[in-house]
Amino acid sequence: MTESAEKHLERVILNIRAADPALSGQEDLSAAEHERLARMHEGARPAFVTARRMLRASLGEYMGLLPGAIPLVQEGAGRVRIEGFSDNEPPFFSVSHTGAAEAGIAAVAVSETTPIGIDIQQLDPVMDWRRVAQRRFPSEDWALLANMSDEIGRMLFFTLWSIREAFVKMEDGKLMPYLRHVQVDLTARPPKLAAPTPGGREDAMIYFHFVPDHQLMIALVSADPVEIDLNCDIQPMERRPDPLLNAGDA
Repeated sequence: MTESAEKHLERVILNIRAADPALSGQEDLSAAEHERLARMHEGARPAFVTARRMLRASLGEYMGLLPGAIPLVQEGAGRVRIEGFSDNEPPFFSVSHTGAAEAGIAAVAVSETTPIGIDIQQLDPVMDWRRVAQRRFPSEDWALLANMSDEIGRMLFFTLWSIREAFVKMEDGKLMPYLRHVQVDLTARPPKLAAPTPGGREDAMIYFHFVPDHQLMIALVSADPVEIDLNCDIQPMERRPDPLLNAGDA
């Protein structure tokens, strides 16, 4: 790629924040989002509200609307969409969140030019990652991971998992086929796909980053190259009683 082409890459901001236990911004959620929130376990609410607040703010800047006016819709556990917009129509966006109320983290990215997918994973120190990798990852991956130390192997396991789940988000696929069949060449600079995805994509930009202080793996994939601006500010927030609004108060 030439220097002039690089200068014209879209700058995509990948925002990552600690989940807010105060559930700030829930007044901007839709009635359907409030219903979803009310059904959630208390510990899952802060990351959900924080992610939706960040998404609504980012989309509002792009669309020239107030955050509460963004017509977000979601069917079951499927992809969040903007009502009236097709899948191949900008803005493209992706959301991920992890952790419980005291340690939850939310991530959001929006692109004006290309489909994207993001995923964040906190390295679980007690997870039997070897058993999962053997059962769920391609045999080539397991052959490599099986001979690694626990520390290095765990890091690579969560790197591959987060990249594959980011592809799930971008292509609106099912997790298991992507865990089994997405092959990534991490030795390439930058990393690249070693085989087509279950959605048929043969090429994509792959970005990943590790935040040691929070044991957080971050992955972003995009159909076309973009410039990533990582805006990561994970400051712990004071735990407070769950301030869930009643549906009638929203």
